[in-house]
Amino acid sequence: MATRSTIMDTNSFRAEHADALDSETRKLTDKRSKVLGESYRLFYRKPVHLVRGEGQYLWDAAGDKYLDVYNNVASIGHCHPAVTEAVTQQMKMLNTHTRYLHENILDYSEALLATTPEAIDRAMYMCTGSEANDLAIRVARAFSGGSGIIVSKEAYHGTSELTSGASPALGQWTAAGAHHAAGDATGCVSCGRA
Repeated sequence: MATRSTIMDTNSFRAEHADALDSETRKLTDKRSKVLGESYRLFYRKPVHLVRGEGQYLWDAAGDKYLDVYNNVASIGHCHPAVTEAVTQQMKMLNTHTRYLHENILDYSEALLATTPEAIDRAMYMCTGSEANDLAIRVARAFSGGSGIIVSKEAYHGTSELTSGASPALGQWTAAGAHHAAGDATGCVSCGRA
């Protein structure tokens, strides 16, 4: 399998690694390959089967504890009690989108905006990092009049149409568009055009 991502090539599970897995992990990787898209690549040649998280720690199916210094999803820690309680209460009350009026989103937005510089005076909510990056790129383009994106050559910014083209770490499943350039961490552009 040819990709452009050296990080993912050296650090991900591939089908040829399956024979080295225990039967339970093999069963999960086989099932995963049947129901999830190929761009959802697994870390490590022997994938970690996580079953829970709390604070900065994760636990696997064998009970081994890991310090989570990598997972970018839970920036306030896994299963934060205040967050799980707030989400539970909101789900018990109402689960809808922003096209209806409700006090909670307004109160939360006011509290959030009170912590930002004065120039940031509106909130936009997204469900995923892909959506957030997609919006950030569109806002930057509208504000600057530019059309290019420069990313590091191992970048991952999401799986939307726009962000996957700016995510060389996804490898063969995405091709950088004409207005995307990837460079090393020093900022030297190595492919495409900005």
